Amino acid sequence: MPLTRSDMVDVSVALDLAGTKFHASAVGGATVVVGTMATVIIAHVVDDPAASGVWNDQEFRLHGPTPDLAASRLTEPAPFTTTGPAPFTTTGPERGHPVHLFVRIDELCTYLGLVRHSQSKWADGELYSCHLRIDPPLSRELLDKVRPPGTQPALPGLGWLDHVETEPGRAVELFVTSWYPNKAEPRPAAAIPGSVPPALAGFYRLAEKHPAILGGQNFLAPPAELTTDERAERLIFGTENQGGWEWSIPWDLDAADTDPEVWLTEEDEPVPEQEPLSGFLLQFSLYEASMTAPYKAFARALPRQLLPRLESCLHRVPLRPFLSPISPKDFLVGPGVIAHVSPGWHDEDEDEVDVWIGAHHRSALRPLGEVDIRWSRFDG
Repeated sequence: MPLTRSDMVDVSVALDLAGTKFHASAVGGATVVVGTMATVIIAHVVDDPAASGVWNDQEFRLHGPTPDLAASRLTEPAPFTTTGPAPFTTTGPERGHPVHLFVRIDELCTYLGLVRHSQSKWADGELYSCHLRIDPPLSRELLDKVRPPGTQPALPGLGWLDHVETEPGRAVELFVTSWYPNKAEPRPAAAIPGSVPPALAGFYRLAEKHPAILGGQNFLAPPAELTTDERAERLIFGTENQGGWEWSIPWDLDAADTDPEVWLTEEDEPVPEQEPLSGFLLQFSLYEASMTAPYKAFARALPRQLLPRLESCLHRVPLRPFLSPISPKDFLVGPGVIAHVSPGWHDEDEDEVDVWIGAHHRSALRPLGEVDIRWSRFDG
């Protein structure tokens, strides 16, 4: 029988969509059913980054080792018509097989519609993570039904903001210890060269207990991997993830400047960052935390005049722009939330901005969902 979104049906009805012959397998708590006519996913109501479930209004995430048959179905081209995904009756290798998504609530399955492959990760030839696109997006009412908002945990505070302008090193320490739980095994204390400025030496000592602060998007070199440029004039201490640029400071064993200028070098053209090393390390920490946070929100090409709506519920970090030689970024923060704002990628008149937000927990994003901004992705 034809199904429409939010229909609640018996499990047998969901399985009928797969066809008369099918093979079922468990993947991260969800059941993936591969049949002659279609693939059917039956998930549970869950909000766990490690489990399979609805992630946001536009995405379902399947986590865990996936059998080859199911992997080939989930990642094959989706069947489409000129008006969107094809009906489930369209079959054949030249068109692909439709993938139907259900979430089981009590004894019934709620139908969320057709989904299609968005991105996937493989290891040793095995699919272990698959993101599937939900289109059109789920309504807030339906999203809260199939992925109910959980209890808000204690969120990282903003006490570090009070130290940004007077004690940036203290601000870094307070931010890092609040944002990153001390769960990792501490790294052995590394020998820090005496020529390393105090701000960077202090950062390395923090990294012994919080290794993640050395980067996940871009990277700061550990003490043993510090190098100099060809002329031995600058100490290279950071790199972009694809080698597009590097960060360095003047290298002078006798230098009196304890908070040196930071230089960004792209294509052999060094350009100074706007903040000295102490402020730069805080900016680097904020940027990495936002980029690697488990929950995110994006707003592309946001009219600049709408920024005050965002600033009404976030605090501006009193630092000059980060990455100013490449793409200047200002930071806005809230409890458990870090946003960076940069000029719109295709906007020559600077009338638009791009906003990227990383959150410690999805509940930290919920207040931003009440702001009248069109989000291209919103994990709250």
